[in-house]
Amino acid sequence: MTAVDQQAFATGLAARRAGEPVVVPHVVGGRERFDGELITREDPSGPSVTVSGCHDAPAELVRLAVETSRAAQREWEQVPLLKRIEQVRRGIDHVEAAVEEWAQRVALEIGKPYGAARAEATEVLEILRHYTEYASRPGAFEDERSADPSGCANDSVLRPYGVFGVITPFNYPIVQAAGPTIAALLAGNGVVVKTSHHGPWSGHAVYEMCAAMDLPTGLVNVVHGADEPGKALVASDVDGISFTGSVSVGRAIMRTFTDGPYARPVIAEMGGKNPVIVTDTADLEQAADGIVFSAFDLSGQKCSALSRVLVTPGAHDRLVELVAERIRSVVVADPSAADAFAGPLATSEALERFERLVAGSREAGFTVHGGERPESDGYFVRPAVVSSVPADHELSTTEHFLPFLTISKADSFEEALHAANATPMGLTAGIYTGDLDEARAFLYRIEAGCVDVNVPGHATTGWWPGPQTFGGWKASGSTGTQTLGKWYWQQFARQQARKLPAELGHLLTY
Repeated sequence: MTAVDQQAFATGLAARRAGEPVVVPHVVGGRERFDGELITREDPSGPSVTVSGCHDAPAELVRLAVETSRAAQREWEQVPLLKRIEQVRRGIDHVEAAVEEWAQRVALEIGKPYGAARAEATEVLEILRHYTEYASRPGAFEDERSADPSGCANDSVLRPYGVFGVITPFNYPIVQAAGPTIAALLAGNGVVVKTSHHGPWSGHAVYEMCAAMDLPTGLVNVVHGADEPGKALVASDVDGISFTGSVSVGRAIMRTFTDGPYARPVIAEMGGKNPVIVTDTADLEQAADGIVFSAFDLSGQKCSALSRVLVTPGAHDRLVELVAERIRSVVVADPSAADAFAGPLATSEALERFERLVAGSREAGFTVHGGERPESDGYFVRPAVVSSVPADHELSTTEHFLPFLTISKADSFEEALHAANATPMGLTAGIYTGDLDEARAFLYRIEAGCVDVNVPGHATTGWWPGPQTFGGWKASGSTGTQTLGKWYWQQFARQQARKLPAELGHLLTY
């Protein structure tokens, strides 16, 4: 990223803001449709500006999208695996050409500064590259088997379910739609994407990517809207759901999908109440750096964000000082600003919740650093750090999805580890310590899917295709298999063991 890139980005944002908002269509069976009531999306950096819009898809359109995808999927599953992989790879050229334009969409709809907005596209690129490479490996779709004792020909292969619904969150409107869609397609499924109404223009980018793959018409359909289209997708006869969002909604979907004549798969990535433990032997400067980045990147609006610090007595006071010093230099600004670290909150509702939390913390007698609202029309707030909060207080145990961090004193490493695990969620967690026994105990006993030990700059965040996988334990994930890795896409298929007389063995092709 260069100064020239940043300037071009800022110029692009200004031009977009001065132009007409983009109203994206539903696309079903290759046809653009505008069924349903119009929903507009304001720019969270300047809510008087409308940047995009979509229509709230009615239930009958959602059902039509599923039916249309199912018809096209019957053709797609007959396409040989290597050909499927080749077609999905065609999306790479499209995404490479769209990186800067996608970054503008995300900045305008979600408020991400340039680096974070651009990462939406570059992460999709890495997902395309890694998932297609994983799917190309020998044995990716076929289990290694020994000869059948009866002399019959046999194999054991992965077969598609049919049609997957993909329900996406606002905070990563492109990546969280693209990853499941790519995986489902590689496994031979059709897809119906339901975007977030806070980022429909961004979410629509995934349909555009799929259009570049030359897939069967109607295999991938996209519908937009608020809550009702998502509910309609869950209530349809879709064969599986990929969901990213809150624990409460994810669990409700899972309950629905266990009803009926048989259970259907739900691949859910849900919330987190993510801790970092800091002990007396830690490098406190390093810990403070990692805490501030992981807590306040994307203004805390991501499931992997750090939201609670558990610190032993000898480190407590100095760590609070260091974190309080650092948040004063965090730049919260319009995404077009070259020095912006974080942008606005996504919605007016999030702003209201933040202000209530900060006011409630002060009224409860806790020490609050930051938390102010700058003079601005946008949904900007200063990060809030609240210390002297008991580790079991609801402020420290509830996921807020905001730039709101609690710091709690723990009498010992053991007490801190117990508090870290004392939550139904288990997404990310970290520790800063100079004691190898503490580091080892943390790695073996922490109940989280993604863990960091003494990582410079990242206490609980920083997961990327290739180097790290991403996913949660307990209520933070439904399958125990993480995204961004070689086993993720296989969840979109089910195993079938096949046996035939030897003379019919030539039918066992994949």
